[in-house]
Amino acid sequence: MSRSHNRGSASGWKPWAAGIATFVIAWWFFWFLLVPIGDRYLPLMLGYRLTMIVSNPFVMLAIISVCALTCALVAFQCVNRRVNVAFITAVSWLYVIAAVAAIMLKSRGVQAVNFNPGGIVDQLQYSPAVVLFNILVFVPMGLMAYSLHNAGVAYGTAIGAIVTMEVGQYAFHLGVCDIDDVIANLVGFTMGYLAMSLWRRSRSVEREGAWYVIGGASKKGDGKA
Repeated sequence: MSRSHNRGSASGWKPWAAGIATFVIAWWFFWFLLVPIGDRYLPLMLGYRLTMIVSNPFVMLAIISVCALTCALVAFQCVNRRVNVAFITAVSWLYVIAAVAAIMLKSRGVQAVNFNPGGIVDQLQYSPAVVLFNILVFVPMGLMAYSLHNAGVAYGTAIGAIVTMEVGQYAFHLGVCDIDDVIANLVGFTMGYLAMSLWRRSRSVEREGAWYVIGGASKKGDGKA
């Protein structure tokens, strides 16, 4: 095996430990997301027939396990410092599609407008899970947007996408065009973007063939992923 292939690759138990720990945590997270919370939103998002199929214990177990395994593979590769380009690209796009679907379909049949930013305080008191969802769903978006290498472009794209979805929810009777959602989404996006920015200060990422190789402290002139 070449030195180029070994460079940046971690050895020992750490990647496996990270993968197993991530699988366990992610499994319970997706169980909570799809079972207690899903009982309320899945019928709206999928309709009665698809909900009955997805609600089958074996189907639900398979979905949760696949999602948890995907998270575990991401953690394993990151700790191992070698991330497959095709894999992480596919996971990123699948997440974007799933997130947009969840946002756009969770309140079908509702049409309203809220331009009062103070309403987020009431939401935190009476529907904290909704606010938490609107924040967390955009954290990975912020992580991914860092690859644009320009904060102005990243935030412009994020704001454009968020506003488009909010207007679309109102126009197509899919929910509330809500300034509170815009605020929560931008908070989550900022959390992800800042987290990736801080992480990249201590790590360089270079592409070598089919892999992103994670190295030590980044330097000016290093190749960026």
